[in-house]
Amino acid sequence: MSVTRQRIGAVIGAAGITAALMTGTAPAHAQPAAQALSADCHKAVQSAAARGEHTVTCTQATGTTAATAATSTAMSAAAGLTCRAGYLTYDRHKACSVSSLRFDIIEVPSGKLLGTMNVRVTQRTSLAARDSRTWKHTIGLYPTSASGAARGVIASLKLNCGKSAKTKCTVTSAPGAKGLSVKKETSFPFALKSPGSKTLKHKETPVVTLKAAVGSPATGSLAQAATVRCDSVKGITTKAGGCVHPGYVPVFAMSRTDKNVKEAAQHVWDAQRKLKGHPGLPGVGKPLHRTTDKALIKKNRGKACPSSLPRPTGKSCDEYPFASTKEGGATGVFSRRMINEKHNSTAGGSKYLLKAYKDNRILNGDAFWVAIS
Repeated sequence: MSVTRQRIGAVIGAAGITAALMTGTAPAHAQPAAQALSADCHKAVQSAAARGEHTVTCTQATGTTAATAATSTAMSAAAGLTCRAGYLTYDRHKACSVSSLRFDIIEVPSGKLLGTMNVRVTQRTSLAARDSRTWKHTIGLYPTSASGAARGVIASLKLNCGKSAKTKCTVTSAPGAKGLSVKKETSFPFALKSPGSKTLKHKETPVVTLKAAVGSPATGSLAQAATVRCDSVKGITTKAGGCVHPGYVPVFAMSRTDKNVKEAAQHVWDAQRKLKGHPGLPGVGKPLHRTTDKALIKKNRGKACPSSLPRPTGKSCDEYPFASTKEGGATGVFSRRMINEKHNSTAGGSKYLLKAYKDNRILNGDAFWVAIS
């Protein structure tokens, strides 16, 4: 199973998050700011000073970089996702990200730190692709260190999942506020549901609130999760529908040593390397795109494998790209071969290509790769 990775930008939104701590006087354990404050934190200090306040809280991202797009071409067979700091990693069904933030309590106007907590943030999403328009999103907060007034911070989280009432997903289960302890991960599990039966996309934005022992809390958005698409399209799975990460391009795999489909697999292997543009070949060509247009499927099949072609006994005409793709025979770029009839029908059936369509909820127009080993 291959995965897609993209760097995640600032954990907290561009404006940062700030909140005044109305404590009146600075604690005696104030210490110099050993770590540089972000521009937003400096602005928070200046604003607090202008208002006559003595302390301010600020959170800022650490150890992350600007987001860049990534393409999934790796063909590894990993059983799960490997989370990597500074990245959002996802496949069709799962996602994880690891980022970090710093929570500072700052003396005004000197800018001295009264306390700091460094927190590693891990987010994991697990989708129900085959039987439900529901999914789970768990956020883990792991303080790696805490000092001064930032010890004993209370955290609470919520998920914003869309703006429109018609497309907004529902949080069916959410955790309450929890205390954070250094070197211990505190888990915040959420259960979400996509409304109705229409095909909808959801972009989750987690919102964190951190509160020190004194003063008012600081609230802001964490890095967004991977986009979730839910549908109830007939013919994919059950009436209940399911959800996937549409940004990930799934892979349909066959083996030339599989006795059930080896002739079909060999044909695809040869065709991908012979045809112009190497259709569907991971890392070399462009992905194929599914079509559910019956007229186009018939046209693709008729062009690549017309009924006028003689079929030897026990053989049938196999075409590539598949007739069920927009890149099929009607485009004029195709390969055909007479192969074992059983291998041909099995390769396109419920245990192979059709299964890949259903398992990955590959809808009309969705891209996918074809990997032959």
